[in-house]
Amino acid sequence: MKTRYLILLFCAALLAACKGYGPGETELPKVETLPVEIAGSSTAVLRGSTTGGTASMLCRGVCFSSNEVFSFKDSPCVSTDAGEGVFAIKTYELIPMHRYNMKAFAVMKDGTIVYGEEMSFSTTDFALPTVAIGAATDIYATEATLNGSVIDEGDYPVTSRGFVYTSSTTAILEIGQEGVRSAIGKGSGADFSSSVGDLEIGTTYRMRAYAMTENGAGYSEESTFATLDIKPVEFADIEVLENTYSSLVIKSAITDPKGNTITAYGFCWSSTVKFPTQKNGSYQALDERFTLSFEDARPGKVYYVRPYAETENAGVNYGSVTRLKVVTYDCDGGMIKVVPNNPVFIGWLGDYEQPGMPAKYSQAHDGVFSINQSVGRSGTPTPSEATVQPYCIAKYEVTNRWFCEFMNAYGSAIVKDGSWQGENLLFDAYTDIRFDGSRWTVDEEYLDCPVVGVTWYGATTFCTFFGGYLPSEAQWEIAARGNVYSDDPAVPMYTYSGSNDLNDVAIWANGINRPRCETVGQKMPNQLGIYDMSGNAQEMTSSWWGNYYAVYKENPMNANKQIVIRGGRAQRGIASAFQNNTRDAYAITAPVAYSNYIGFRFACNPDDEE
Repeated sequence: MKTRYLILLFCAALLAACKGYGPGETELPKVETLPVEIAGSSTAVLRGSTTGGTASMLCRGVCFSSNEVFSFKDSPCVSTDAGEGVFAIKTYELIPMHRYNMKAFAVMKDGTIVYGEEMSFSTTDFALPTVAIGAATDIYATEATLNGSVIDEGDYPVTSRGFVYTSSTTAILEIGQEGVRSAIGKGSGADFSSSVGDLEIGTTYRMRAYAMTENGAGYSEESTFATLDIKPVEFADIEVLENTYSSLVIKSAITDPKGNTITAYGFCWSSTVKFPTQKNGSYQALDERFTLSFEDARPGKVYYVRPYAETENAGVNYGSVTRLKVVTYDCDGGMIKVVPNNPVFIGWLGDYEQPGMPAKYSQAHDGVFSINQSVGRSGTPTPSEATVQPYCIAKYEVTNRWFCEFMNAYGSAIVKDGSWQGENLLFDAYTDIRFDGSRWTVDEEYLDCPVVGVTWYGATTFCTFFGGYLPSEAQWEIAARGNVYSDDPAVPMYTYSGSNDLNDVAIWANGINRPRCETVGQKMPNQLGIYDMSGNAQEMTSSWWGNYYAVYKENPMNANKQIVIRGGRAQRGIASAFQNNTRDAYAITAPVAYSNYIGFRFACNPDDEE
């Protein structure tokens, strides 16, 4: 039973006293405090004994404190039911290496508290992870691979693993110390490794492996390795000859062999290893043209590439690593990284008794969840708890300009492969995009308007083609709220995305006949710098329509093939339809009258290098 204060229980005892005792219920028990037999770094099993007085006893337990003077009323307690004999209760959340005073107690029905003698106990130091350092491998003139393993995680979960290393003979070999470098390790199971570069030629390095927890790092014993004392071959910087959505061609050259006899040369590369070697992927140049064309290039794919040269006297030499990314959609450089402060709540966060009042995050915690309610324009007061990993979302809605770019690169008006093969990318009657016989175009005045009349299949294919995805409903709403969930007036939670005044942030009818959506980014952005989330085009998500649950989860595809669309749309004139919690169902199988106001926004996983 977890540590808690027994204030409510004490009140219950006083209330019971008003009812009076029955016959034989006036005896007080004898209470004895017993020594702690088990104490760890943050837990202990507290013990006591009661004899007699069970008829008038409400409960019994042990209270404890760092103070010399303490009581049941003002200190943490653990309790159990009334009874006779020895009892033992486990408590949690104690401070490591800390001395506590304790005494057993029994609470009587008339509010009397009987204590045992005071005793003390101490928690132990917490155990940090036990880590081992292995021999360095793949050692060259300016780089090496460090290897380690976690032998025992200790008392707290390991949050990261890696290495510290230095050429200094005096520096303290720990994270954050002056003159010490660190590298995050990767690997499955207990073993992990990291390739490190930019080392000095012919130099001895000290190194240790570590495993980090919330209470500090456990370190391995110290070990050493030495880089090769050979001047490596020098290479020209990698030159990109071609970079399109489906091709990447690069070039390099050997500028100085440094006296080495070169027997072969080329490139090595990887999409995951930041210091690739020949074992990760390599290409040997067949003549003086030191070039490489990547056969698996696709939009947004990242490569870590470097030239290499095999020599007779110095083994394999590697050049500097260049990170290359195949061109892709990035919202004209406007991708916003969102790191949710989990858990968050989505849905109606306002006061359902006063729906006109501003939303407050604390109110999301109130009440009982119902799995049978949906959150819609009516503001049904049912929030849903969500845990969402970091993601990136576009600053602007996808425009006609970019969708034409996509279709001309994709080369088809229908889905070419996969589960949705043969489905149309556009509803021709609801879009401004046209095919002129050779390519897809749009009138210049509509280039930077949100693409509308696009099918869900078209939106999904666009995002997949460029290495991303449609945002989920939870991702969309977190971004619309500016990733703000606070009751601090200094960081207000707005009714609309970025303001409590809809005119500041949304394009909406408001008595005006709007025959179409308008150019993106004309209104104020929200707290994250994202535009038009309250309204210009209404936006598709990847989530299938369904009721909210207490804990947010993705619903399966329903029989009507309805997805969730979020935000307001420009032809609407009712302000409540533009709130951050607004959601609608939208069938993906056929267009409806407002399809020329439905668009989408691009999302993708964070690129940690940018």
